[in-house]
Amino acid sequence: ILALRHSMWQKVSSRHHITTKIFPFGSSSDEVMLYGTVEFGLKDGGESKVDWAARAHLVEEGGSVKMDFYQVYLDTAAMAPKK
Repeated sequence: ILALRHSMWQKVSSRHHITTKIFPFGSSSDEVMLYGTVEFGLKDGGESKVDWAARAHLVEEGGSVKMDFYQVYLDTAAMAPKK
């Protein structure tokens, strides 16, 4: 799994996450699910855009809300070159 994680980013020069929806687990929840897209700039000059989802745990720190846990779910097959 670690080798896969490292190889996923070998060809990526930049990425930009766009969150389109946030789903809280209840009205006063400190846990949320997120949905959006990520745009990749590739080192060979190409671009790619894929959907992603994530689970996050939120905490209040110094008057701001921050994430202390963040786990992304991404379809790595969608990042593979088209044949």
